[in-house]
Amino acid sequence: MKKMILAAALLWCSVSYAQNRSINFETTSLKEAFKLAKERGKMIFVDCYTVWCVPCKGMEKLVFSQDSVADFFNSHFINVKLDMEKGEGPAALKTYSIGAFPTYLLFDREGKEIYKFVGGMPANEFMAKIRIGMNPENEAATREKRYAAGDRDHALLRGLIVQRFRQKDAAAGTALAREYYNMLSPAEKTRPENWFLFGEGYDSRYMSEIGSINFNYLLENYAAFVAANGKEKVDAKINYVFTWLAKNCLASYYFKNHPFDRAEFEKFKQQIQSSQVPGKKELLVLVDIAIGAGEKNPGKVGKLLARYVDGFSAQSQSVVIDYTSFCTALGRSYPYIQEISQKIKKTSKNDILIRFCEDYASRVVAKKNGKNE
Repeated sequence: MKKMILAAALLWCSVSYAQNRSINFETTSLKEAFKLAKERGKMIFVDCYTVWCVPCKGMEKLVFSQDSVADFFNSHFINVKLDMEKGEGPAALKTYSIGAFPTYLLFDREGKEIYKFVGGMPANEFMAKIRIGMNPENEAATREKRYAAGDRDHALLRGLIVQRFRQKDAAAGTALAREYYNMLSPAEKTRPENWFLFGEGYDSRYMSEIGSINFNYLLENYAAFVAANGKEKVDAKINYVFTWLAKNCLASYYFKNHPFDRAEFEKFKQQIQSSQVPGKKELLVLVDIAIGAGEKNPGKVGKLLARYVDGFSAQSQSVVIDYTSFCTALGRSYPYIQEISQKIKKTSKNDILIRFCEDYASRVVAKKNGKNE
């Protein structure tokens, strides 16, 4: 046993001793880095970070401190650590369209940006991306060059849109998606390769959110999209958008950019009614829930859920969670929660949601009996 402990201790010491180098960030100034790059004939690596960014700290501690990573960067790059909230950071944030942290930039020795990627990741993945980016003719740089030269090949534009969103440049990605959308014929818009403009995925919220041109086109041409992409996929997207609307209205997020206007929501209901979308009742109730949220009326929302929640899809039933938060913010009264809980228990396969509803229903009972929640 003692030998095993000693061996483990020696192994730990050897690992600790071996990993004693880290990336040498020579400067916090891009201006200085551009100068040094020309003098030394080296490329520039920029770590765009903030002091509060958890993945940034993880990369510094777990990746930048590995000897193999440090040795590679210290021999190949002028390394810059750029705080995006002070010094040159805020200007660089705008110039290089930084939308998330950490973001990594590679520049050639002339100060031209040639690669950009985002996020915390293991060392092997990080190094793989760096090696790709070091090639001035890398795929991302080649796309940018072709686009700048006027090439508007459809496959190129699809790849470039995805690339911009992966780089967390939502504004540029959205603008490019709009340009591409306007180039497509009606038949081309419904093709599977273009579903990303309308369909699922985190980035679709920028391209096909409620009220957008893309989403309106999807509703208006439901049958064509189903024929090309499948009913399950299209229905799931439409249900997601209206569920998102109800949830975000209950959480008040939607009203930060859209002050409540009932006419807007009545227009959404008209779109549903005039479309060929099945399951209209559920979608209409979700819009009514959003209206109740805009009116700050827990009773109205609770009554709608108590009446219809047992007929909702599993995705839509999650609105109940947002309903309880909505009620908490408006005085901790939860109208119809017992009826809602009973229907969720009968129809949901989500044990967490069932227990969640039961907990709130029991709180209401306890409160009525004069007990503390």
